[in-house]
Amino acid sequence: MKRTTFRILATAMVAGVATFACKKSETGTVSPPPAGAEAPVVQASPIAAAPGARVERITVAKAVNADHSPGETATTFGRKDTVYVSMWTSNAPVGTEITARWYGPDGKQLTEDKVVTDKAGDGYTSFHAANTKGWAPGSYRVDVLLNGGAAGSATFTIS
Repeated sequence: MKRTTFRILATAMVAGVATFACKKSETGTVSPPPAGAEAPVVQASPIAAAPGARVERITVAKAVNADHSPGETATTFGRKDTVYVSMWTSNAPVGTEITARWYGPDGKQLTEDKVVTDKAGDGYTSFHAANTKGWAPGSYRVDVLLNGGAAGSATFTIS
């Protein structure tokens, strides 16, 4: 009698847990719109920057120091120069993604560089770009992103 009661209780508990665990979630379900109706617009949430993490003091330079801080700062460069961009990053947890997007005089993206922090805290981050064929004269821009969100930009000129 005790074994039968135990089996019935155990079976009831397993069935109850299975029913709860296998319940279909209604969250996020999208049904197609009725015929003739416009499709719903779904807006994606932007990637949230790390809480408190921020990028400050974005500087264009002709060189960076060993700690990635800006060396000789400049806004005008020659056609064969390497251009550096250095920024101070504060309160960044491990895994923070810092991106530099480089844009030419025509506004088109030339390249993108990305680093992911392996230490938490504050410090300089730097990126550089060079054009082996020589930069075209004009105004350039570097956009800096923190975890996919805009964090600032800097401009420089090639003459």
